[in-house]
Amino acid sequence: MLPFQDKNIVVLGASARGGTGWETAKLAAEQGARVTVGARGLDGVQELAGLIGGLAVRCDAAIEAEVQAMAEAAFAANGPIDVAIMAAGVPFVGMIDAIDPEDVRKAFDINYFGPFFFIKHMARRMRDGGAMAVITSTAASMPVPGYSSYGCAKAAAQVLVEHAALEYAPRDIRINAVEAGLIDTPMSKILLEHEVARKVLLKEIPLGRPVSPRQVGAACLWLCHPDAAVTGDTLNVDNGNHLRRNVQPEELPYEVMAANADASSKK
Repeated sequence: MLPFQDKNIVVLGASARGGTGWETAKLAAEQGARVTVGARGLDGVQELAGLIGGLAVRCDAAIEAEVQAMAEAAFAANGPIDVAIMAAGVPFVGMIDAIDPEDVRKAFDINYFGPFFFIKHMARRMRDGGAMAVITSTAASMPVPGYSSYGCAKAAAQVLVEHAALEYAPRDIRINAVEAGLIDTPMSKILLEHEVARKVLLKEIPLGRPVSPRQVGAACLWLCHPDAAVTGDTLNVDNGNHLRRNVQPEELPYEVMAANADASSKK
């Protein structure tokens, strides 16, 4: 029997083809799950749902009513939720002295309040004994100039996971975080396709390569499997990057950092 045969799994943040949420949802379906996928962009999740035979829901993680509606849709389609994985997240780049305070609020809206709303409403429609995983970032524990808003929001999400694990323990619902390192996704394409930038980045990863989106998804599903006696923890999935450090902006070519910041601002 497949590991998640007929389980009701929800993945939020799954609209980018080849992205972490996309590959996590595909892996869950391959392992037998009935999957509900959500994202702000409906076209992407509709395409994914068509590929995996799942349900697509438009859901902005920063809007509580939409997160609640996604939980209700998953429940209506497939019954009580067994597993919920929060993959939505957007980096906001800017030094403390220069960043628009509104961008700081947006960073927390998606990267902290998103997981807060997700845990709250998925738990309301989750069966006792279910599990959740929240994908965060090494920016939560390894500071990088210009990423304070993003890193602090992700760090807050990791502490939220600890509190939530205690609050939902009476229902035997386990909640964990996955602190992902450099992931080989369309979002990181600008960095990884530049020869100099790639060399600098991989130097700080002991295993010498980025993590694949599928590997992050596999870690989430492992944490959510009934055999994993883990809750309130953060799992590093970064090929060892946490044993060294995050690359600092000044170490990367200017044109790469400028392009990456511009791409982030358009998310």
